[in-house]
Amino acid sequence: MSSSDSRAVLITDADAFVGPAAVRRFRAQGDAVTAISEPLASREHAAQVVAEHGPFDVVIANLEAPITVAPITEHDDAVVREAFTRLVDPLFWLFGECLPPMIENGGGAVVVPTSATAIRSSTHPIAAYQAARAAQIALVHSVGREMAVHGVRVNGIAPNFIENPSYFPPETIADPRFQQSLRRNVPAQRMGSGDEAASVLWWLASPEASYVFGAIIPTDGGWTLG
Repeated sequence: MSSSDSRAVLITDADAFVGPAAVRRFRAQGDAVTAISEPLASREHAAQVVAEHGPFDVVIANLEAPITVAPITEHDDAVVREAFTRLVDPLFWLFGECLPPMIENGGGAVVVPTSATAIRSSTHPIAAYQAARAAQIALVHSVGREMAVHGVRVNGIAPNFIENPSYFPPETIADPRFQQSLRRNVPAQRMGSGDEAASVLWWLASPEASYVFGAIIPTDGGWTLG
């Protein structure tokens, strides 16, 4: 990508989930990346980011939240609220602040890293996390359809078994029991790298995906296939 093609890119939760790999990939492609590490706390916070660094051509709405492993009967209000506060509320804020300039400019791209556990249920009891990620997917479908007429592409990826600091850190991957589970459950028989996930993010944000609207691409080594 030449400097004349450089885009203004926002990446949220840049130190978490697939954020680090996304920052590397988009900067390597010559984009001007604004990497926000502090979680968005309000609509006003999102508006401040856009006012100071935007408008943006591309938004990677990378959002991270802790996973509570517990039976549904032990999912209290605090657990549920945290999942939705971290994973769903910021999407509404980002859409509200980032989409109007894209509409005015006649195009743009938003890509949301969700989770494959919202497509195929995990064997672990993580209902609040799965429900919040499923809400993200529903938003991608809904807003993707709404924005298509404006030339603004809203899409997502559904990763699992991707190396990242939030959910699959090196110490987890190195555990022999995890390696056994990996070989048993993932058709590709290996972990995916953050860079592989970032490549799909980049493609969805690029002109090469100009006719893709409201799509969710599993990025999980075939795990959702069962």
